[in-house]
Amino acid sequence: MTFAGLHIHTHYSLLDGASQIPQLIDSAVALGMPAIAITDHGVMYGAVELIKATRGKSIKPIIGNEMYIINEPLDTTTQRVRKYHQVVLAKNTQGYKNLVKLTTISHLQGVHGKGIVARPCVNKDLLKQYREGLIVTSACLGGEVPQAILQGNLEKAREVAQWYRDVFGDNYYLELQDHGSQEDRIVNVELVKLARALDIKIIATNDSHFISCYDVEAHDALLCINTGQQINEVKRMRYSGTEYLKSAAEMALLFRDHLSDDIIQEAIANTVEVANKIEPYHILGEPRIPNFPVPAGHTADTYVEEIAWEGLLNRFGVKSRAEIKPAYKERLEYELKMIERMGFSTYFLVVWDYIKYARDHHIPVGPGRGSAAGSLVAYTMGITNIDPVHHGLLFERFLNPERKSMPDIDTDFCIEGRDKVIEYVTERYGEDRVAQIITFNRMTSKAVLKDVARVLGVPYGKADQMAKLIPVSRGKPEKLSVMISDATPEPDFKKAYDSETIDITNDNGEPIGTVSVRQWLDMAIRIEGTNKTFGVHAAGVVISADPLDEIVPLQRNNDGSVITQYSMEELEALGLLKMDFLGLRNLTIIQKTLDYIKQTHNNLQLDPYALPADERKAMQILAEGRVKKLPGDIDTTYKLLERGDLEGVFQLESSGMRQIVQELKPSCIEDISSILALYRPGPLDAGLIPKFIARKHGEKIQYEHALLQPILEETYGILVYQEQIMKMAQDLAGYSLGQADLLRRAMGKKKPEEMNKQRELFIDGSTKNGVPQKVAEQLFEQMVLFAEYCFNKSHSTAYAYVTYQTAYLKANYPAEYMAALLTANSGDQDKVKKYIANCGGLEIEVEPPDINRSQVDFTIENGKIVFGLSAVKNLGQAAIEHILVARDKDGPFKSLPDLCDRVDLRAVNSRALESLIKCGALDKINRNRKQLIAHLELSMKWAAERAKEQDSGQLNLFSIGSNTQSQTAAASFDTAPKAPDVKDYPVQEKLQFEKELLGFYLSNHPLKDVAKIAQQEGITPVGLAHLEDQRAKSKVTVIVIITDIKAIATKKGDQMAILQIEDLEGKAEAVVFPRTYTDVKASIATDVPIIIKGKVDKRDEQQAQILVEELTPISVQSNSEPKEDGLNSSYEPGEDGLKPNYELKEDGLKPNYEPKYEPKTDKWLLLQLTPEQVISVPHQQQLRSILQEYSGGRTGQKVPVVVLLTAHNHHNQPKAIRLAPSFWVQDVNGVVNRLNTAGFKASVLGN
Repeated sequence: MTFAGLHIHTHYSLLDGASQIPQLIDSAVALGMPAIAITDHGVMYGAVELIKATRGKSIKPIIGNEMYIINEPLDTTTQRVRKYHQVVLAKNTQGYKNLVKLTTISHLQGVHGKGIVARPCVNKDLLKQYREGLIVTSACLGGEVPQAILQGNLEKAREVAQWYRDVFGDNYYLELQDHGSQEDRIVNVELVKLARALDIKIIATNDSHFISCYDVEAHDALLCINTGQQINEVKRMRYSGTEYLKSAAEMALLFRDHLSDDIIQEAIANTVEVANKIEPYHILGEPRIPNFPVPAGHTADTYVEEIAWEGLLNRFGVKSRAEIKPAYKERLEYELKMIERMGFSTYFLVVWDYIKYARDHHIPVGPGRGSAAGSLVAYTMGITNIDPVHHGLLFERFLNPERKSMPDIDTDFCIEGRDKVIEYVTERYGEDRVAQIITFNRMTSKAVLKDVARVLGVPYGKADQMAKLIPVSRGKPEKLSVMISDATPEPDFKKAYDSETIDITNDNGEPIGTVSVRQWLDMAIRIEGTNKTFGVHAAGVVISADPLDEIVPLQRNNDGSVITQYSMEELEALGLLKMDFLGLRNLTIIQKTLDYIKQTHNNLQLDPYALPADERKAMQILAEGRVKKLPGDIDTTYKLLERGDLEGVFQLESSGMRQIVQELKPSCIEDISSILALYRPGPLDAGLIPKFIARKHGEKIQYEHALLQPILEETYGILVYQEQIMKMAQDLAGYSLGQADLLRRAMGKKKPEEMNKQRELFIDGSTKNGVPQKVAEQLFEQMVLFAEYCFNKSHSTAYAYVTYQTAYLKANYPAEYMAALLTANSGDQDKVKKYIANCGGLEIEVEPPDINRSQVDFTIENGKIVFGLSAVKNLGQAAIEHILVARDKDGPFKSLPDLCDRVDLRAVNSRALESLIKCGALDKINRNRKQLIAHLELSMKWAAERAKEQDSGQLNLFSIGSNTQSQTAAASFDTAPKAPDVKDYPVQEKLQFEKELLGFYLSNHPLKDVAKIAQQEGITPVGLAHLEDQRAKSKVTVIVIITDIKAIATKKGDQMAILQIEDLEGKAEAVVFPRTYTDVKASIATDVPIIIKGKVDKRDEQQAQILVEELTPISVQSNSEPKEDGLNSSYEPGEDGLKPNYELKEDGLKPNYEPKYEPKTDKWLLLQLTPEQVISVPHQQQLRSILQEYSGGRTGQKVPVVVLLTAHNHHNQPKAIRLAPSFWVQDVNGVVNRLNTAGFKASVLGN
């Protein structure tokens, strides 16, 4: 007896099915199934994967969809439309096309319900219209016939079944299921009666949602992840546990308590009948390149040829082909011939067309990306801007005549213009032929571990701890199966799996049970890798010659855009043209820089593509000996790279890369290209970069054979590029470049049989070329080893161009480049903070927002960068537009009343105005921000009244006799109501406002002065912006302020803390474990400069943390006036940094500056404090209380109090700070005794 599963849900029934297709097929084959259908809920996500997974196996794929049927027009506005389940299977290729059509219609036109109950629906009219090639069944208990039976409406059930019988004939089946419920029994009995009455065949199915009976608990956890509930909850969705993939024998054991054996056997046998009806789907194969309209008299081939030759002439600035260098002429002829022979001329025209559109519409396009930069045709057509002949790039790396496959030209566009190009393509080829591409987000080991922990009730802390033990390599966390194996990279993880049990509590903290780590992880392993959600590919766009809904099912993304239901790999298998339209922010930055340069340098227009071209020419002239040094602008560029000023330079920003670039000292674009190719995990682990640097700076290079020198000379004898492997095969062993590309691919896959064949060919060919056999053998082994590391030179060279362009602009136009960099990253406060810090190093002043100077974006004035208004929190686009329009119309705002009077206060409301004041945008009008806040409400009311008067045509006292409107306004503004005078906010409070509204301190920073002191004292801190670049477990020192403190208790009840820290450039998290926390607890305070020493922790997927080992406060304040209400006065500025305002001399305390409040006294109260005591709130309160107790009355001589910091720095040099006069004392002897008794160290200095 044989059984075919016809009602199967995979993990493409998101968070409802747990079966992954490869394992599902293997299990079905093991069970002896002749065929298997996948019928995911409302979608066809897995159809192509199913076909590919069944290739070469003894099982037939059946593409299906468990659809939702409504008995209403699709556009009905009826609330709560009744939706029924309906299994639809594709019998053949036409059936596949119709199923695609129905699925697409259901998603684009038929979605009913909202949120989690939204379902894509079709109706019976559509089913009838697209019935050809389809098989339908009555589905599960959710089907319309079963539902009518359960409602006791047998006539309705008969009517519905008869309709399907009439429309689909013998391609309609009644579906029997037995999952142990009473409803199944009721329905099955009546379905058999209907089958006999209406001559409809029955089939037996099992509504499979997971593969094995051992997956029941894991699938239950998956359901809880979907619904947000816990497994121990009583009222939640559950399955019976029988919904797994069953064999024919298991199916025969079902139904027996309510159906006869002959009926059961018939139903099972009919599943094979259905399987036998299924014909092969002819949907994979030949490319479906869209039709491109070529001019009259041309074919696609001749048009490509014309464009390419014209482009080559233009590139060289010549008028005839005879003037072209032979190398270029021969290469172009060869490439055109290959493109024509392989049938890809239309492809090139499609790409050329949309890139031409972008260039014609001033949308910046990258110089190239990927292997396409190796094509001279692409270069001459303007698709790329990389000369492949000059750079030694290979066409066969892009398009191999000996292995026909679709070319792949990916393109970088300015991030602001990318969507316009997609819109153009959509309009050119039709909305029905262009769509973006779906992606699926799978549950990785870390994610599934945490998700299953949540539904089991495992405490978050334990789940987080276990997740952090999982290492991440190249962005992928290690699999759980590896983590629990003997080869685990983290023994503590396996130890917990083998032995630990976790207590589970309810919301009240009461114990309700336990769960072993083994049970938890075993459940997680079973659903690891399943799909959780869908998304949209960041760059992928598919373009088709035919309407897409005849080839691939479509749906809407969450934003309403149309996307495919197949991922990129599946679309390529269908032969669809996939393009990557990538948005590269650096192209936007380059264009904005050029715009700024045009504004600030008398309309100077730079061509970004000319920059690397000029570098090439300069290098050639230098090599020929015609000049002795590079032009100044190029030399300046390479000096910037040499000193490591790489913030904002494309691909070189990380601290690891900065160190390498500084050591390498690149002197040409080829060096940049090489280092981009080498700075990856493989070459780094192999130690290639130190060798590369040493050889560049003079270490002797030895080549195993003379033929290698021209191939490896550019990279100092080191195999860096895939193209070098190909050239070695060509020049040494006589391979064609097409064969050499196949060799490169074989080396990457390392299939033993193929490798043995290639080894023999290479050695044989090399020896025929005069290479000794032993050398040939060694070279082949080297090639195999380095094939894993070698990079695509075409891509590396193209990106080296962008790197050079950004470095050139930063080196030669630093203010313009930094303004563009800040504008392009204005939405990322961490990056803005980092780049503003870099501006300081470049001596470029960044001024706060200014109501009379700021535009929307960052701008440049007199070499300074002015903040854009868009950077101000609470200031929306409408408010900015009103402000700029008013300013452009009537000039700068002269006062707060003037501003309120000229803008629409409905758009520029009080919150927006308050934000502008507090961030300093009105400082040029009135620097007293607190005074402006006091005036604000009065000014707004006054302006509103004026607006009413003007609307009603009334005149006021000041308008009578005024000659002009401006005189009227000026007089009115002068008499606008004002609040009483108030003292401005303290400096620290102003800084806090800036941080709140701009995201960081701008006019100053609590760490700004501390950094200078640290530099003087030999502290070399790591910037938090570069913490990610530090190796795991490496020791670091940082100088930071703490912005948030979260004290927590461990399971044992010990106290620890998680600190949010930041410095001038970035922010991070620091963890203080219990042992350290006990020692440093008193020193932990917010907004206080602190030195932290610790280890870098990188075990989490999130950003790197610091595990704190030492924490030392720095008792320093920024320069300010002495405070009457504080314990510590300020430091005064000195020429070489900040100095304390007193020094301890042999003859007493002496000021080291001209003080504003110098007391006339020979006696001082000297109070020695540690930095910890200075920042400790309890100590401050106690000290304040004692000093005020002994301060005496308003009359009488008072003794100044000086705090001596005995351990301010590593050199233990005492520093002295005089307290404000309000803390001076009269009874000096009494206060000394009291202070010493209280644990302070006090004494009297002087007479």
